[in-house]
Amino acid sequence: MKRTLLALLALPVLASCTTSNANPGPVIKQGLKTTGATYGFPDVIPVDSANKMIGSYLNSINYTGNDSDARAFTLNASLLRLYLDSLSGSSTITGLKVFLAHRLSYVNSGHANKNCGYSNNGLTLILAGYTSSGEYVYYTNNLVIDNSMACPTNCPPGTAGNPLLP
Repeated sequence: MKRTLLALLALPVLASCTTSNANPGPVIKQGLKTTGATYGFPDVIPVDSANKMIGSYLNSINYTGNDSDARAFTLNASLLRLYLDSLSGSSTITGLKVFLAHRLSYVNSGHANKNCGYSNNGLTLILAGYTSSGEYVYYTNNLVIDNSMACPTNCPPGTAGNPLLP
């Protein structure tokens, strides 16, 4: 289940940051900047397939009667762009590793090493870029990104706050 959750959470981030030569497919221009690379399945998937995957997870946590398990995480796009495009050494980032982690507030409140399940108050995502040789590329001063907000309770406004893609 945790691998499925991680795959669902990482898909939009990884799809925009990686390329695949195995099945180049057509160039996708829906919101992705293409720089000569082609993107196709499995790097990007149709919305209906994404909704099938998301829906499976949501139903597994009984989301209609449950507002305490994380359904999604939002990330600050400006910070992600800065990390991927503007930092010294960032041009060598070929992928992002997305970690599931306990929120620091959860750890510091006496819950270190205690399973929180999928609690939106316990889980966060930590992102670290890496090079093609597998070396991490850190943000200035050896920092990594922990800027995610769990939904529910911190869902974005508008249709982005819905549990499925419109």
